[in-house]
Amino acid sequence: MKLNIKAILLAILAVVVLFVAAGCAATENPYRVNDKAGYNVSIKFDANGGFFTTNTAVIVDSYNLADLPKDSAGNATIALLSPDDSQRGKEAFTAVKNGYFLAGWYTQRTVDGETVTYGNKWDFENDTYSVKSDGIYTASEPVLTLYAAWIPLFEIEIYDLNSGSMVNSATFSPLETDMDHIQLPYWDEKTGSVLMGRFPKYDGHTWGDVYVDAEGTQKVDISEIAHPGKVDYDNATVEEAKMKLYVDYMEGEWFHITSAKQFVSNASVSGNYILDADLDFEGQIWPTALMHGNFTGTIQGNGHKISNVAVTQTNNSKVNTGLFGQLTENAVISDVTFENATLTIDGGTRVMGASFGLLAGTVSEKAQLSNLSVSGTVQIDADAYFGTDDYVIGLLCGMGQPDVDTSDITCQVVGENAESVTVTVEDGKVTLTQTE
Repeated sequence: MKLNIKAILLAILAVVVLFVAAGCAATENPYRVNDKAGYNVSIKFDANGGFFTTNTAVIVDSYNLADLPKDSAGNATIALLSPDDSQRGKEAFTAVKNGYFLAGWYTQRTVDGETVTYGNKWDFENDTYSVKSDGIYTASEPVLTLYAAWIPLFEIEIYDLNSGSMVNSATFSPLETDMDHIQLPYWDEKTGSVLMGRFPKYDGHTWGDVYVDAEGTQKVDISEIAHPGKVDYDNATVEEAKMKLYVDYMEGEWFHITSAKQFVSNASVSGNYILDADLDFEGQIWPTALMHGNFTGTIQGNGHKISNVAVTQTNNSKVNTGLFGQLTENAVISDVTFENATLTIDGGTRVMGASFGLLAGTVSEKAQLSNLSVSGTVQIDADAYFGTDDYVIGLLCGMGQPDVDTSDITCQVVGENAESVTVTVEDGKVTLTQTE
């Protein structure tokens, strides 16, 4: 098939002409369009450094003199609508500027170098604009221009109390209703974690006590604060737009725990927990991640109990088992009682190369354990496999010698063949002897 080169060139030329024509139509002066329609009295809204949701910097309202109401002097009266007024319906446009809030629309704008001042804020509820009914107007020359006045958003700078460095910031609009009672981050009773609200997170840290001074002497003891910023809407200026808060952050991810279920939901070998209530694990499964994992976190018990925890060793590939697999050198457990805990080494379990204890399979000598008590039972099924001596069982832990009383921990053999195994306990370590 032969190509008609001439036809193709004519088609391309037609497309080019079409685009040029479309461009001319798109750039035609909107005031002239309005003039053609008889709407020759125009009010201009200048976004003044911002932009409207139409992606334009200016919108214009044009009116036909014949349609406007007249006052007693015979002048035509215009009741202006703000660009975002809901009465505009689909034609409502919001003016925005990143990092700023709109103080209002002003008829006066004065520029002196880098200083811009505003005056005569327009009141859309009460103000009207009058023009002469017999006047001659052109839409290309607005009778009034209203300028958007932008003021920086109120800001709260957040500093790490310990390092003194600013870690983040949050911004708020003073036009919002909550500027007098900004909700600070708080502990969620349902999840146990901190609800940050509108405050940004500090990676690797959890929000702690808050102060208004860098020295940490003026603690904020209320759940809400007021921003000190003040706006003078007469001339669109602001005072004290920035506020500083100093936070005594806690390193890592922390949780306030009030129930066993909540503890399970947030269980992690690197988690940090503050107990605000006794935790009863009756009917709850202790987290497997803790039972076999290397715990590097913190438990601050505040004098509370963790009771009725039962863990069972059935996985032959896990070499450390207890309430915790291993308490590492970074682990911290304080002011807590583990009460009526049970560790069961189940029948058929191979114990070669493993370390077992009611509290942990292994406890590092650098783990920080203070004001800690443990009571309960280590149960060993007689049918567990003890083919070698390559295992360690302790009342408290298999490996390690923490300074924790073991007098309330017992060890017993269970199962159908319980009489075939003899238990000997010396210095908290368990020796099993199979009898004939």
